[in-house]
Amino acid sequence: MKLIKNISAIFLLITLSSCGQEATFQEDVLTYIKSNGTAKQYNYAYDELLKMLGNQFPKTEENATGWDYLEANKEKHVNEILMQLAPVYEKNFTHEEIKKMNLFYTSDAGKQLVADGAKLTEAQKKEVNDFYGTETGKTIMEKQPILATEIAKVSEGWSRDLYETALSMLK
Repeated sequence: MKLIKNISAIFLLITLSSCGQEATFQEDVLTYIKSNGTAKQYNYAYDELLKMLGNQFPKTEENATGWDYLEANKEKHVNEILMQLAPVYEKNFTHEEIKKMNLFYTSDAGKQLVADGAKLTEAQKKEVNDFYGTETGKTIMEKQPILATEIAKVSEGWSRDLYETALSMLK
């Protein structure tokens, strides 16, 4: 009986440990998506959608509730797309690669590359080139076509759903 309890305890610890690692991988992927400029792009896309809808459906008393919802829930909708993108990165990169990507994109050179690559200093350019010369950097470059296709599919679905939601609220 004691042996069964010990085996059960070990199994439980292994299971909990595995679940904890998965959550950490997803958290690291989300950190990467936020630091590499992806989140910024979707925030911009959301703002542009609202501008376009504003031209088609100016705010009136009849659609004010819809506009209030769309304006108040930007963060929620952007977080939804980031969560939908996470599995794409998890499928294409290892946890170790994501950690290395995070280290780069949270460095001064990585931040400057995202903010405005044209303003990289010579030292930052060297750091960028060094990073993309690593195995992780090469993997990123090799995976670009696959990522572009998979991200486009996810983005299209998110955009379509968001647009349909917005239309239903603003008409």
